[in-house]
Amino acid sequence: MNKTRIIGLVLLVIGIIIQFTLENDATDFISGVLIGIGIGLVITGKVSKPAL
Repeated sequence: MNKTRIIGLVLLVIGIIIQFTLENDATDFISGVLIGIGIGLVITGKVSKPAL
């Protein structure tokens, strides 16, 4: 696993933990964003700008 996928996995785990430990509307939104970014990074494994 490269560093980007590991960061994605960490974000995914943090998002899941936040979702179950804290009860607030803002934390639900932040948890969803972290889970979404984490899944995206785990699947793609790279962050790049589109070629022009």
